[in-house]
Amino acid sequence: MSDTIYDVAVIGAGPAGTQAAVSASHQMRHVLVLHSGKVSFSRGRAYWSKSVEIEDAPVFPGITGPNFAKELMRWMESRPVVNFMLGDKQRTTGIDIRDGMVTRLTRDNDTFEIEASTAVLKKDKPMQFEHFRSRTVVVASGFDDKWPDIEFQVDEDRLYKQYATVFRYAGNRKGWHVCIRCDGHLHVNEHLALLGVGDYIYEAAIGAQDFTDKITILTNGRPHGMSTSVLKQVQERKIQIIETKIKQHIGEKTDLLGFKMMDGTQLFFHGFLVDEGLIPNTKFLDGWDYQKDEEGLIIANEDMQMLDSNGNPIPGLFAAGDIISGERNLIATAFALGQEAGLSASDSLRKWHYPHD
Repeated sequence: MSDTIYDVAVIGAGPAGTQAAVSASHQMRHVLVLHSGKVSFSRGRAYWSKSVEIEDAPVFPGITGPNFAKELMRWMESRPVVNFMLGDKQRTTGIDIRDGMVTRLTRDNDTFEIEASTAVLKKDKPMQFEHFRSRTVVVASGFDDKWPDIEFQVDEDRLYKQYATVFRYAGNRKGWHVCIRCDGHLHVNEHLALLGVGDYIYEAAIGAQDFTDKITILTNGRPHGMSTSVLKQVQERKIQIIETKIKQHIGEKTDLLGFKMMDGTQLFFHGFLVDEGLIPNTKFLDGWDYQKDEEGLIIANEDMQMLDSNGNPIPGLFAAGDIISGERNLIATAFALGQEAGLSASDSLRKWHYPHD
């Protein structure tokens, strides 16, 4: 373990993590950013806009997801680590970016200890770990969307290989979308296929109505699982439900056109939204007593500080971005939450505080 103790460690390098790191470094803090992309091949939602221009990012309008990720990295790299004198004491500021998938977070007195796998994960090879220390931590690890098991490669050990066919069509205008608010405007008055089950998928249909009234729900071989009241509304709005299992995609290059169904029929649509739920990237928080909602998303206070089960702020532990419960999963929102978390983490390190009599 290095002797370095960072002021702020940020777990995640998406919009929220990047903004948290930049904001904290702007307050002259020494910041560590652990970026799992090259190690785990996990990707945040913004990345999946592969050919669709991101239109709700205030700083980078009209940019695609992969280029957006590169610009975020350049932004952090513009704040290199340097030493400076504050009075008669030497301090360090800037952002130290490391490739690392965090596997464990613990605390020893006033210092957090972070274990991270820093080598690309490979089958039948042991993980390689590094350990870091920091006075505060910002959790900006986001979540992974659950993808449909269409042409799923069960024998593959890597996520991107298991869902290789699905990912071929993800993030293109004529492909899989995961955010109706983000991409619904691409399909005004077009026929949308929504894949999912339960009352949850009807919430996606409610959002889709802002763009089109041509909506079909696909359950991919499962019962629709909707409550009686929701099913009644679906029927009143003449939303078709198809419970036949999907056999394979019908596509042309990276454009998704429709599906071949198990019963031999073929279905064609203009747009495709998958809403099967999410998987929070918080495994490293196992063992911590913190509040989360029914989906596993973190509940934080107005300062983006995580709370224990009694509602008390957890000293030094903050969160931001899509991992926060109850927030809109939009890039502009992630920037705002990241800034609040980065500044709050920085403020918590101050030695002087306003007196409360």
